Amino acid sequence: MHASEVIDTYIDDTVRFLPRRQRVDVATELGSLLNDELQARAKQSGHAADESLALSLARDYGRPNEVAARYHPPRAIIDPADSARFIRAAIIGAGVLIVLSAFGRRDPSSPGHAEDLVKIGILAWLGFLVVAFGATSWIRRRWPTTALWQPRDRDRVNRLGMALLVPIAAFVVVLYGAPLDAAWATYTADFQRLRLPCLLGLLTGLVALLTFVAIQGRWSRLSRRLNIGLNAALACLILSFAVDGNIFQSSRVDPIARDVLALVALIYVPSVGVQLYGEIGRLHRTPATR
Repeated sequence: MHASEVIDTYIDDTVRFLPRRQRVDVATELGSLLNDELQARAKQSGHAADESLALSLARDYGRPNEVAARYHPPRAIIDPADSARFIRAAIIGAGVLIVLSAFGRRDPSSPGHAEDLVKIGILAWLGFLVVAFGATSWIRRRWPTTALWQPRDRDRVNRLGMALLVPIAAFVVVLYGAPLDAAWATYTADFQRLRLPCLLGLLTGLVALLTFVAIQGRWSRLSRRLNIGLNAALACLILSFAVDGNIFQSSRVDPIARDVLALVALIYVPSVGVQLYGEIGRLHRTPATR
């Protein structure tokens, strides 16, 4: 990385913890402070600013969430600098439990059982988070080197991961589009008429997008948002399949398919939420010419 890229990444990681109305102003101020200090250190050391000098400066300045806390004091939950992560984990966990309750409502014999489990589960999850974040804060204070900030390029594509993901997604498209020639794998007319074409269309669009991004080697603002949109639509569609069923004509196969899709949805829906959260926290900047 160039020294300026390290500074830009550090600023991006910092302003993610701030309210949207403050991000641009803080990014401008922090960029000016860090770049001035970087040039001063380079002059003092007698050589041009490089990645190691920029990384040393960023680490001396403090972890991104600690720096953000200086500009906007967060709520005092465990370690104030960890409030954003705590709240995010609490919301995602509660969301997963609520999705679970949607499947529990399919059982008419216990109409209130799912709601009771959700209430208990949310309290248990919050208690677990308090213990986990408290332990993390203690470890960080005891061994500070375990929490050193590292710059990372979020837009660089993991081509190895894409090489595995794209064929799997393409296989799923083929599997749904041309199921096995067996009675138990026969779709219902309702599923074939509308829901199956929607599924195949979204999957095909996602495969095409991932292939394009893999070739390009980097995510752009547009491709990131298209990816989130396609995944969100797919997650909602899969969740609807799990809740409504009526996919296969076989009365034995259809409940199994619903349970499998429910498990997929429980993983898929929160992962899309994490992607959306990460995109909302990004600071958009015009790429500089180097």
